[in-house]
Amino acid sequence: MATRTRALDNLRARRNPDGLLNEAYASIQEDDAVQYLVGAMEAVESSFTKNTYEEGNRVANQISTGLASESLKAEYEYQGSVTKNTHIKAYSDIDLLVLETRFYSLQPPQQPPNPYKGDPLQDLLQIRRICISHLKSAFPTATVDDSGPKSIKISGGSLARIVDIVPANWYDTNDYAEKKQKILRGVHVLDAHKKERQSDQPFIHGAWINYKDSNTQGSTRKLVRLLKSLKYDSEDRVTMSSYDIESLVFRMNDTQMQKPQGEEIPLAHACWLWLKTVEDSQQIRDELSVPDGKRKVFAEGNVTLAQLKSLRQELEGLLYDIDQGLKHSMRKLAEAKVKWPN
Repeated sequence: MATRTRALDNLRARRNPDGLLNEAYASIQEDDAVQYLVGAMEAVESSFTKNTYEEGNRVANQISTGLASESLKAEYEYQGSVTKNTHIKAYSDIDLLVLETRFYSLQPPQQPPNPYKGDPLQDLLQIRRICISHLKSAFPTATVDDSGPKSIKISGGSLARIVDIVPANWYDTNDYAEKKQKILRGVHVLDAHKKERQSDQPFIHGAWINYKDSNTQGSTRKLVRLLKSLKYDSEDRVTMSSYDIESLVFRMNDTQMQKPQGEEIPLAHACWLWLKTVEDSQQIRDELSVPDGKRKVFAEGNVTLAQLKSLRQELEGLLYDIDQGLKHSMRKLAEAKVKWPN
């Protein structure tokens, strides 16, 4: 149990770094293992998330000033775990897409009525150079790290959050052209090292997570946060990406996940059963796809069986610790209720 106490301390430090919040899970009259489980499932306090967006907006405003000085402009969108409310740290990083406005891309067989005469790659490299130069000037005490191929990371100084700036342009998919729904719109992200653009659809994944969460009484996000917390506290034993953790939770049966507040322990047990089922079945692994169906979860270069096993074992360890505590009260994992404070 000492190990779980340490994990609970780590959780508190992530969620409440200043020690000023009175989070409800901390008042639950249960042992450390249950408090960890319940706390890991809960959303980060909204004021922290609000401040994360505000810091992203500060950076976006400065980028706009830098672009305007060269008669350019951009559109801005956020992506990542903060936008999906699956982040687990109070001081979470946020990804800021800086979207070029001189042109946009079309998915074949779409054809532009007026083809762009400029050089999209050079235009995005220009946007990246301006971002780097102006951010160094606007935030002189911050660290601007431009070593990454796709993002520029700014941190420290007057900024209370890390912001990852991602130069890109809009990529209008065929689905977007037909339905005009923003979640179907893609982006082409600049890879400054390879001197190429790579397509992505960051909004549809979040929309699917939101849809699943609404159908499961909020359990989808709870389980994603729990598994991400276990990964964070695993001392690198778990290496599965957050995206694939979300995909595994997304493919759980809705009925197994529809647990109200107070049934966090049975919810975690149901998740363990799902992970074990996937681990034991080659057929299921071969069939599982990410939420938008664009690739298989266990495709080559993505999730491995060993990664899944490591994640399942972390959850199993937590449930074992909880089960040992429940034996004192004659409760079972699949039935145990957590009494929340009024």
